[in-house]
Amino acid sequence: MEGFDEQAWHGLLSRAASANASDIHFAPDAPPFFRVNGTLTQFAEAENALTEREISSLLSSWMTAEQRERFRTLREIDFAREETDFRLRLRVHGFAVRGGTALSVRLVPERIPALDSLGVPPVFRRLLSLHSGLVLVSGKTGAGKTTTLAAFLSEISRQRAVHIITLEDPIEYVYESGKSLISQREIGTHFASFGGAIRSALREDPDILLVGELRDAEAVQAALSAAETGQLVLASLHTRSAAEAVHRIESFFPAAQQQEIRAQLAAVLEAMISQELFAAIGGGRVLASEVLVATDAVRHLIRAGKSEQLASCIMSGASCGMQTMGQDIERLRAAKKIDAETARRFEKTR
Repeated sequence: MEGFDEQAWHGLLSRAASANASDIHFAPDAPPFFRVNGTLTQFAEAENALTEREISSLLSSWMTAEQRERFRTLREIDFAREETDFRLRLRVHGFAVRGGTALSVRLVPERIPALDSLGVPPVFRRLLSLHSGLVLVSGKTGAGKTTTLAAFLSEISRQRAVHIITLEDPIEYVYESGKSLISQREIGTHFASFGGAIRSALREDPDILLVGELRDAEAVQAALSAAETGQLVLASLHTRSAAEAVHRIESFFPAAQQQEIRAQLAAVLEAMISQELFAAIGGGRVLASEVLVATDAVRHLIRAGKSEQLASCIMSGASCGMQTMGQDIERLRAAKKIDAETARRFEKTR
């Protein structure tokens, strides 16, 4: 694509915003791609491919000198930037590929959506009153975890006077404090590791901690300890079910320590919500969720290492607000929010 400068970038961003794209992807010698309603779509013809130089120049223009040096050393980088003319924030991931540099750009609306507008399960209303414990939101990349957690915190801030500390990679949504004091911190800019930042946060008088992702043993151990000391900890995981989330948390630790971790998790867990986004009838996407509430039976199964039986607890726990993903998808199909083929495709992937 000849002359891909700032003006051309803004034109492309305008097209992406008009198409309600969630992401823009760039790779050397390929045209830009948009992801719209979960589907990857080629934006332009092959003759409008971007060169490696154009992609590298665009990335470099967005980075500070420190970020350029980090990218040169690590060959990948994450950061956020604002596009005020479009009322968007961008989560940028630059990475090295065969042929040069590639970019994945997530489009984040400037305003945090209202919690009720997302289609989250009713149990979220009860969770808003929690003052301690652990709430996990899981799902694959692009399942809307960050948006759900942001909407949840925004609603708490509107209702309650608390100190909220967020630990993010990178900062995507920018919160308005409302009744709450909200301190946002970004890895690589404000702290070096999630585990260290969680421990540091406990000296900063927080009521609520948001951990952008539990990605290693240090972070998991620190998050569990924070919840044990009386904070409400919200965190995300890249898993597709409650059982997978428990296995994932255990897997960070050696076998000799896993029983201890299960006991900690069982003691502090309040709820796990696993979510996916599906193409909606009439356009857009709709949220489907699995909900696990930490009843006595659930805590017992986690302590005993019987996470494979959690699905049975969920199926019988409707009175506590629990639901399986399959049950929620059937509800969406019956309400004509998704079509039967979408529901069938989901069943084949389980």
